[in-house]
Amino acid sequence: MQDKKASIRFIERSYRLYEQKMYQVAYSILHDSGLAEDAVSEAFLKLMKHNIYFEDPKSDDCKRYIISVIKHASINIYNKKKREQEIMYLTDEDMNTKDLSNRNPADPDIDIEELISDLPSKYYATVYYLTVENLSVKETAAKLGITEAAVRKRFERAKFLLKTIMKGREQNEAGNQLHQSNIS
Repeated sequence: MQDKKASIRFIERSYRLYEQKMYQVAYSILHDSGLAEDAVSEAFLKLMKHNIYFEDPKSDDCKRYIISVIKHASINIYNKKKREQEIMYLTDEDMNTKDLSNRNPADPDIDIEELISDLPSKYYATVYYLTVENLSVKETAAKLGITEAAVRKRFERAKFLLKTIMKGREQNEAGNQLHQSNIS
């Protein structure tokens, strides 16, 4: 019991001493004030969970330990965000969006809005919120009442469907052109 109280007092003193320094370290890694605050909170939770205690919170050993904890917490958050972004970018690359964006909007061969409107409603809503309204995955999930993972999966599936629809239309157009040239 005494150890628990000493650990709590240590955490309180450390918080007062190092909160700003920890925030600065986290911000230097994450470049986002909200994420830096999350990292500081996460670091203190780790310290509390492991009942860390130093005789003198002002000691160099204590300071180095706390800085290493905040660095690791910040790097973990950074890596998690990076993985989430990579998932979105990887699925974006699968779509071949460059081909869509380079097409002339006046081109009668393809109507992007028509393609998207051909999607089932759950995929249409996901694509609409993410692309037209430019909402984040988190905001889209909240709007649709589903998880962020479900939003990413629906977006991936919607892009696959769009790709399939586009290939089907291109094959139909190629077949129609071939048929017309045979008639002429």
